[in-house]
Amino acid sequence: MMVSLTLKYVHAVFIGTCIIFLMSCNNTDRFKNLHPYENNLGIKPAKLAQIDTIHFTTIQWTEPNRNFGTIKEGDSVFFTYKFKNTGEHPLFISNVKPSCGCTLTKYSEEALMPGKESEIVVKFDSFNEFDDVYKTITVTTNTSNKVHHVLSFHGHVNPSEKPSKNK
Repeated sequence: MMVSLTLKYVHAVFIGTCIIFLMSCNNTDRFKNLHPYENNLGIKPAKLAQIDTIHFTTIQWTEPNRNFGTIKEGDSVFFTYKFKNTGEHPLFISNVKPSCGCTLTKYSEEALMPGKESEIVVKFDSFNEFDDVYKTITVTTNTSNKVHHVLSFHGHVNPSEKPSKNK
């Protein structure tokens, strides 16, 4: 009788443990606040993601080529390049490099989770730029559909009217 009672108790505990385990496997909320590649070695997570090729993801750019139209020399133009993580792993931007010093960029260094969207904000300063202008920005990511993505923008810069020295 005692053995039968013990077996029933062990069986009930086993079933209960299995149910708890299976229910916890479906709890995906625990991954919401994960910081992939976070470390205390002083290495940026984006750099670690760059070498973890097995966990590369994919990126989709909304408008990788932009036309800012016509502006006057000395004016600044602001615009954004929007993108989406279309893969199954976190997306990191490890580097954004404009083709010249006339362009400044701002972007998040945080992980972009699958299905989420973000943007790179760009400021182009047209000081000493004239006529037709074509510039590029190279973005380095942990993506399998290219690691280096080249974004571009173009437009026309009219010379500013400089005051005449002759009166």
